[in-house]
Amino acid sequence: MIKNHFMKNLMLYIITILSFTIGIATGAFTVNALSNSQVEELFSYIQEFFYIVNTQNVNASELFKLSIFNNIKTLALLWILGITVIGIPLILIIIGIKGFMIGFTVGFLIKCLSFKGVLFTFLGILPQSLIIIPCYIVLGIICINFSLSMIRNKTKIKYRREDIKTQFLSYSTLVLLIFLLLTIGSIIEAYITPVFIKSITVTFI
Repeated sequence: MIKNHFMKNLMLYIITILSFTIGIATGAFTVNALSNSQVEELFSYIQEFFYIVNTQNVNASELFKLSIFNNIKTLALLWILGITVIGIPLILIIIGIKGFMIGFTVGFLIKCLSFKGVLFTFLGILPQSLIIIPCYIVLGIICINFSLSMIRNKTKIKYRREDIKTQFLSYSTLVLLIFLLLTIGSIIEAYITPVFIKSITVTFI
């Protein structure tokens, strides 16, 4: 079923992944466009973060709530855009923004911390991203597909409300399943990643 889904939506996956990749590349190149004063200011925030991590206990439950809340906001926005017939470009833009944020963060860490930045990326960003990034890409495909189905239905001479209701319920159920997977990413981000970060940031301050 997964293989059929992927093959059926191959072009959409290519477009969505391309949007995400362009976002990553743009974020990485933006780091090089920063002035020295901007780099120093941002790096001072990172040093302060490292200091807080090493001197204070991380409230994992609050971090989990914040991660869940952020995912709900993005997921709800994508869900709403999927319902509209003009939401497809905005869905791709949001996926691109996700890529931009990751590209900028990783690029900045590597620029300022060299090998330590690579280590921080693998231990502090990658674990939850292995779940969250694929979830958002699949979510983007689901939302785009539903939006396209709405467009196709409007071009039909006859379509039943029951069919639309069934499609909407299936669409919402899939979005809910993606949210459950995102929750796993939030658990990793809140309860596992901070342990990794604390173990490596002691050498950064």
